[in-house]
Amino acid sequence: MSRDDEPGPDPAVDAVTGLLPRLGPLAVLLTDDRADAVRLLSAALATPSALDDAATARRALTAPRDRPRWAAEQVVGTLAPVVPADEDPVLAAALRSLPAGVRAAAVLRLVDGPPAGDDDAVAALAAAVARGDDEQRRERDRATAAFRAPGAAAGPAAPAVPLADRLARLAAGRPLPPTAAAEVAAAVAAARRGRRRRRYRLVGAAALVAVLLALVPLLPQPGPPAPVTDVYAGSPRGSLAGDEEFLREMRAQSWSGTDLATTSPPATRRVVFAGDVPGGRWALVVTGEGANRAAAWFSGPEGAQAGRLRLRSVALDPDPALPVSLADPSTGALVVVGAPGDTVAVSERPEVTADGSLARETTDVPAPDGVAVAALTPLPGAPQSAVRVEVERDGRRVDVAPPVLLTPDGADRAVLPEGTRLRPAPRPAVGDSAVAVRLATVLGQLGQSPATAQVTTLWAGDLPGPNDQPTRLTVVALPQPSGAVVVTAPYGYAADLSGRSGSSWCGTGVLPAGEPLDQRVVAVQCDLSDGRVTREISRFLVVLAPPTATSVQLLDAGGVLLSAHPMADGVAVVRSPGEVAMVTVTGADGGTAMAAPLVDTPLDG
Repeated sequence: MSRDDEPGPDPAVDAVTGLLPRLGPLAVLLTDDRADAVRLLSAALATPSALDDAATARRALTAPRDRPRWAAEQVVGTLAPVVPADEDPVLAAALRSLPAGVRAAAVLRLVDGPPAGDDDAVAALAAAVARGDDEQRRERDRATAAFRAPGAAAGPAAPAVPLADRLARLAAGRPLPPTAAAEVAAAVAAARRGRRRRRYRLVGAAALVAVLLALVPLLPQPGPPAPVTDVYAGSPRGSLAGDEEFLREMRAQSWSGTDLATTSPPATRRVVFAGDVPGGRWALVVTGEGANRAAAWFSGPEGAQAGRLRLRSVALDPDPALPVSLADPSTGALVVVGAPGDTVAVSERPEVTADGSLARETTDVPAPDGVAVAALTPLPGAPQSAVRVEVERDGRRVDVAPPVLLTPDGADRAVLPEGTRLRPAPRPAVGDSAVAVRLATVLGQLGQSPATAQVTTLWAGDLPGPNDQPTRLTVVALPQPSGAVVVTAPYGYAADLSGRSGSSWCGTGVLPAGEPLDQRVVAVQCDLSDGRVTREISRFLVVLAPPTATSVQLLDAGGVLLSAHPMADGVAVVRSPGEVAMVTVTGADGGTAMAAPLVDTPLDG
């Protein structure tokens, strides 16, 4: 008897809780964020008998299934979608570049070590990782060239880390949310209730069959099925749709640098869009049909011939019903390709309001034949975009993936301003590099240019990190036009003896408009971890206050005093005594000020 049929209390919670430590790392490696991992686990473990044993649950997790998804992308000449800074961005991009089946086979082979038979999948992942590692090494060599003596060679490459170990570290850096077990168990329970209801209805349904068969000839017959929407179908669209020579040359592009490279174009290759956009000329080309279809974006300078357009990204097996888009933050150009009749609206960025909340405004963009070309505010040197695209079809909202981005080359990326400091800077350390990475990500999420950003460092210092290794923590503020302040707390550390650094962040939140930064109380709780599977976590609380502050009290949710500490220069750094809900700071004049620890806030609006 399967667990679906067990009487009595539903054992789903205990079963799910027992399986998550084994399945959680697989789920986060088969998806691209924690929310998708929870949805995948819910769908898999809700299938009949999935909770019978670990092997059955694992098969359910990796089984092909129909679900809303973004097309897998193979990125060429552009950065992968942004991933948390403590992850392995090369490995994350390599996983995204693989078809779902190949990705699942490679992950299972390397993480769970099943019998041999998936070597081709592992080889595909290894090849994608090798390409990314090579590109990352070349970019690092270019970035450090100015600091080497003339004629000196670049430093030695870091020791190679086995692919299985890199996967384990990547999974460890994406822990499932604390509510994962409850969410998955609820999905399992709901699926079981649905199956029981279907069984109960089966007998009654059988009794109705005879009656329905008798009535069928008397009922109106349905019309023909609605046509399937395919955003890639039809004649070429865009301002160059009538340029036959340009279209022919675009079809003849070799797609070099990808697994789809050809010496002559296949018969199924078609140009979906070709046109001039602000600051450039772009094209969308597809090849293959059905599950073998691939769609590629090309871009080039204004007025470029087809041969000068570069392949920027390839989507494998894209969903034909979902609109696709391409954006260049440096020029503000955006193209959305949907189906004829689709309406398109665009939001450039979230606005941080004075009360600390985030809001968005959308603007309708003309979309003749389902194609919208927009000129947004340029953000020169920005590594990512905060643009959100909304599409309606027949009165209903259609899912739209974030735009594929044309990101700047290393030499063109904006340099973050030094900004101001409220306190003296500590001696330089390896972990300082975490600040630029995190600020670039946060500014990208806010849709703000690094070149014009106002950056204030509230405090920076070293903490004893995992395994007693020093970790550089920096608390940075980004004042907003509304008076609100975005605060983020990146940290970095030496990952190994080769000099390779690791980084992450403690949280990013928004403070409402109020006192000047040097008069505010800011509390940041920080769990320092090196991202390994057997990671050690060190929890600290950093409280920053005006320089005249003398002491701080840490309180729990019930207002009970957990501990009290002196402050120096308005700073207290302590090991967290528990779940701190509020801090009370006392100044030299006896006055007090209170603040809650920074709450991690999504910045996408």
